[in-house]
Amino acid sequence: MSPAEPLRTAGLVARMAPWALALPVLKRGMPLPRLARLMGTSRDRPRDPARERRIARVAWWVSRAQPRQFPDNCLERSLVTYRFLSLAGADPRLVVGLARNDAEIIGHAWVTIDDEPVQDQPDALARFPKLIEFGRDGVPTPESDSPLRREKPNGCV
Repeated sequence: MSPAEPLRTAGLVARMAPWALALPVLKRGMPLPRLARLMGTSRDRPRDPARERRIARVAWWVSRAQPRQFPDNCLERSLVTYRFLSLAGADPRLVVGLARNDAEIIGHAWVTIDDEPVQDQPDALARFPKLIEFGRDGVPTPESDSPLRREKPNGCV
């Protein structure tokens, strides 16, 4: 670890924490497409795999350190990861999938770079068919043929 690593990590935590605290409220008042546009950004920077791994690791820990009233949530964690990977010059995708488990439907959100999940194991995601995928600018990808591409005026999906 370089001497600058702890400072970079602390700075990243300081920038991620406000988003992690705001997202439990924002996700209840914004449709997913609008929230993805808010969190997505496009910045041209050279890719740095070490920076991308640090962002994914720090976003995981920031989401786990939430106050008890905001338990760890895959959508919130993925949105923070997605935002900061986009800012770092990566080309992340925010993916939302749904699976049926007996009588209930279970949703899951994750982030990929080059079609590889950054925080989840690929075999764990196999049970979640992709419902929608957003590019780094927060716009659904052309492959996303989902009703979620259209905003719903009355809240979250």
